[in-house]
Amino acid sequence: MKPIGRQTTARSSRWGVAATLVLALGVGACDSLLEVELPGVVTDLDVDNPAAAPILLNAIMGLFECGYSTFTMDAAGQEDNFQMVTGVAGNYSQYTPTPGYGGCDEGNAYDQDWAGPFTIARAQGYSTYQSMLGWGSSAELRATTAFYTAAILDIFGEHFCEFAVDSGPLLTPTATLNLAEGWADTVFAITAASGDFDISTQAGEHTSSINTATYGLRARIRWARGDLALAAADAAMVPDGHVSWVLREAGEGRRNMPSTSQSGGGGVQAAGFLQGPVKLKDATNTYGITVLGSHPNGTAWPNPLPFTGYINLGIETATGRAVDAAGYPVLDSTSTEFGPSVTKVAGTEDDTRVTHIKGNTAGGVLDIPQKYPNDADDIPLINWKEMRLIRAEAAGNTQAGIDHVNAIRTADGLPGIGTGADTSYRDALLADADAYEDMLIEETRRALWQEARFWSRKIVHNEKLWFPRAEGDLINAGASYTFGGGVRQLMSGTEYQVNPFFADGGGLALRGTGCTAFEAPVGF
Repeated sequence: MKPIGRQTTARSSRWGVAATLVLALGVGACDSLLEVELPGVVTDLDVDNPAAAPILLNAIMGLFECGYSTFTMDAAGQEDNFQMVTGVAGNYSQYTPTPGYGGCDEGNAYDQDWAGPFTIARAQGYSTYQSMLGWGSSAELRATTAFYTAAILDIFGEHFCEFAVDSGPLLTPTATLNLAEGWADTVFAITAASGDFDISTQAGEHTSSINTATYGLRARIRWARGDLALAAADAAMVPDGHVSWVLREAGEGRRNMPSTSQSGGGGVQAAGFLQGPVKLKDATNTYGITVLGSHPNGTAWPNPLPFTGYINLGIETATGRAVDAAGYPVLDSTSTEFGPSVTKVAGTEDDTRVTHIKGNTAGGVLDIPQKYPNDADDIPLINWKEMRLIRAEAAGNTQAGIDHVNAIRTADGLPGIGTGADTSYRDALLADADAYEDMLIEETRRALWQEARFWSRKIVHNEKLWFPRAEGDLINAGASYTFGGGVRQLMSGTEYQVNPFFADGGGLALRGTGCTAFEAPVGF
């Protein structure tokens, strides 16, 4: 059987992924997404047949959800979630300058191949949308196609130095985000005429409102581009409690990456275990770093590194403080993770958002995440909590900004900032914009833990938030593992070599040139 598709980039590409699902055109005749499972590949269909439209859309959604599950785990490594030496699973929990371009559904629990499924789904989104216009497909099908196309372009715009569409010219992150916003605007143009709707498949509900999901997506796009006021306006359109989901189903590995690799349950050995504070190796720190290096601007990184460590995080009950003046997280009252380098604050309680248990790993029984322990625990794509954080950033160090954070804390049953008798921390934030920024960084780490969103904030604030930038290594039982490049990522090198727009303009020499200072990976 020959998969539907076309080569859309200079490198060899395919629509197909390992698992093949052939759907009958009789099923595709429906305009509803409710009647079709999400396939990983579409085969033996006539692409000029209007009845193929819902099946093609479901293929895009299947590829997106496959890629996003993998992307979420890869992002966790960029966010310092895991110890970077586990003895298994390659380097999924380490920093790499280029993501994998292979296929999904290959049954590999440690797969890093998320760029390939996204690239294929993006190209199919473009071509399918154009076909739908000619076919007169329903508004629901067209708007959903536009939404997922926008979501893919947003991911590339937020995390890549440069991107290309259909072997076209080099696009900077801003240019890629502009394309994403254009597709989001297309959703609104369609729903303005036809009305709002939910997105559902047999696997369940992806979002209760495509308009709400698109406002959240456009808020992320505008935030990443630096348009805080516009981002906050969009974020305000997402009501508290709203989450749009990337679904995961039992028996389908492409959407179970976090569960199969991180849960440690059901006899599964977790590939990664939670990382404590990143610090230099010493007599008591088996998994230390031999060299922290410095920021490219010449500023030395402190030791241990601020804003790192996910074990036993706490919040000061009286004040709501979660990060101290040096950028180190407040720990709960039982923690000993930081040792003498960080003073533990008395009167704290556990931050229940960063859940972990002792579980089986390649390094023994260690702390492993419990964010997605079961197949039924889906991955947030658009989370109202991120919308509150965007609004808090736009508001600046004001009471209104703090109120946005407190809305998240209240929903999670945690102490608010300045809501108790002790308002000293709130007062300090109102007087210090830098401390307020630190508070938002730490809140993002915790409220959106393992949702692939802190990586974006690390890129935006890379003067404060550490990437290894190919300096230092980790030592485990005499074995050395060198850091990768970190920060933003790059397309496959083949793209730069044979894409005619890139080759004529410098080929491989263009890799990383779309990044601003200090955002490009090193050592590639």
